[in-house]
Amino acid sequence: MQKFKSSSFIIFLIVFINFLGYGIVFPTLPLLTESYGGTPFLSGIFIAAFSFMQVLAMPILGRLSDKYGRRPLLLFSLWGTFFSFFLMGITHSLLWLLIARIIDGASGGNLSIAQAYIADITDRKNRSSGMGIIGAGITLGFIIGPVWGGIFSKISPTAPYFSAAVITLISILLTQFLLPESVSKKEKVYEKSHFNFATLFKHFRNAPLFILFIVTLLLFWGQSGVYTTLSLLGNDVFHLTLLKTSLLFAFGGILSAFIQAFLIGKVTKFISEEKLLIISAISGTVGFFFMAISENIAIFVVGMTIFSIGNGFLAPISQGLVSELASEHEQGGIMGILQSFGSIGRIIGPLLAGFIYQTLNPFAPSAMGAVVFAGIAILGTQFMRKNTSPHFEK
Repeated sequence: MQKFKSSSFIIFLIVFINFLGYGIVFPTLPLLTESYGGTPFLSGIFIAAFSFMQVLAMPILGRLSDKYGRRPLLLFSLWGTFFSFFLMGITHSLLWLLIARIIDGASGGNLSIAQAYIADITDRKNRSSGMGIIGAGITLGFIIGPVWGGIFSKISPTAPYFSAAVITLISILLTQFLLPESVSKKEKVYEKSHFNFATLFKHFRNAPLFILFIVTLLLFWGQSGVYTTLSLLGNDVFHLTLLKTSLLFAFGGILSAFIQAFLIGKVTKFISEEKLLIISAISGTVGFFFMAISENIAIFVVGMTIFSIGNGFLAPISQGLVSELASEHEQGGIMGILQSFGSIGRIIGPLLAGFIYQTLNPFAPSAMGAVVFAGIAILGTQFMRKNTSPHFEK
């Protein structure tokens, strides 16, 4: 138990520091792009290039971590992120900015590898609780990152990227010197004779697992769509200052992080993960509905609170269920596929949200989120019917 606590805490720090770096970079990237003569559309291409490369790279890096161990591939991924941030800091070229985002996306399998690590050190009963630790690190990193980036941007436009590189270097040192390997020697021997990338494709034919892949796509579709347009909504409709909109972001993030860090393990002792998946999706749907019909900021905050509660449970629960269904020999590869579906959702959500915000009305992204999360609830009922065994054939 003590080993689990120390290892999971280090994983939490690694994920938190890594997403702190992302939180620093993403709000400032459009401004840097424009300062080099680019356009908002071009900055969108830079962000999309990162997500697209992750779609391709994460299953590969995850599967390689099944064979060679989590630490080596985690270090490879973190070094790629470090060089990407450093390159963004020293370049004044739009081409090299794009190359830096491609490097980061291609090497950016650290999240799926961290999830596989948690799967290695937890039993199936505590898997969702372990995934909640990662979710809390992601959420807190994204909350604190933009504030950190804003502070460093006062020094120079590129200072946030150098600070992100330093933060990533700290994550590398934690991994190198404090994180023990979680893949056993026995497992590495097994993989020498059984390793095959092609085996990953068979999982698309497994109905319960494929349903969870689509759930993850829809989750990040709805979530990222609303988050992308929240600052616009705050300014255009509710006439909030940037500080007040940032506090709204922080409120939802802190609530979700609290649930992921402290409540998931307790709640899953009384409610099955399958039922909690459906309940969380319904909570998110109701929250989005209130956000979509809100006539004032008070109703919007009520809606965001309900959404954040459901959202706080949904990602770790779905990730935990995927890990429970996956073979112990392919945790890295399966979690990589899962994160690829999440990246697809993060591409679709912002693009559609921006379009319907502009062409329909400012509350359209929230309405879209309600429809998408209702779809998750329906898929959750399908999952319960099809998932008749504790995990699929290994």
